[in-house]
Amino acid sequence: MNKIILDGKNTRLIESDGFLKLDVLDHEKSLEVTDIKIDIEKDTDLYIETSGKDEKDNIIINVYPKAKVNLYEFKTLGTHKFQYTYNMDKESEIHVEKVYDINSNNEMTIMNLNGEKSKIDYVLKTVSESNEKYNFLVYHNGKNSISNIINNGVNILDGTLEFNVSGFVNRGVTGCDVNQDNRILNLTRNFCVIEPNLFIDEYDVVANHAAHIGTFSEDSIFYLMSRGIDQKTAENLLTKGFLLKGITKYTDELSEIINKYWR
Repeated sequence: MNKIILDGKNTRLIESDGFLKLDVLDHEKSLEVTDIKIDIEKDTDLYIETSGKDEKDNIIINVYPKAKVNLYEFKTLGTHKFQYTYNMDKESEIHVEKVYDINSNNEMTIMNLNGEKSKIDYVLKTVSESNEKYNFLVYHNGKNSISNIINNGVNILDGTLEFNVSGFVNRGVTGCDVNQDNRILNLTRNFCVIEPNLFIDEYDVVANHAAHIGTFSEDSIFYLMSRGIDQKTAENLLTKGFLLKGITKYTDELSEIINKYWR
């Protein structure tokens, strides 16, 4: 197992199994951006945590051939600007789970599935109380590559939330699976956006997208309240059902975040 604490140029690896290499460089001092490069050579788990301060990071993650990686990221507080680039080699796989409760965030994620039979499973869970924007560019450059992108957010208080996801497959890149599922539970009158895009120039591809922006189901609230549960507790339970589904790590932390807003 490996654990990285994101802290600008003081970003550090505090636990290591020797299967990855971390390099930290100043990208542009005037912009206070830090370049962080992570090379993953073999099967491993990686935990990344950011807490309590503003971050502007450019994070590049290179997954070597046949390496299988589980990446778990927990981000709280702060006003953040991040760019992530995942470079996937032949038969490499990465499973990403992210749990966010931050002041505001602007994030760009670039996924390069360069190798044949490379795979990315990506799950983001966030509670947005201010402004959060997420852009994804998913490039299937290798044949028989797979991407499964799931973004779930709950928008509250003064929040706005935006998911823009674009998947690309060029002609001749056959046998790919390109999947997107973006859902926002908007509990405000503020503007939320989902833009799912599929740019497919090859017939031998399976491509799907789903997008939904809504609020709590009145039938679900009514059902729970008819069983003697008050409305606040009912909303807490429904939010947990929505956000906890599909993640395996940081579940206790996410439950505490939900309890903070729905006591």
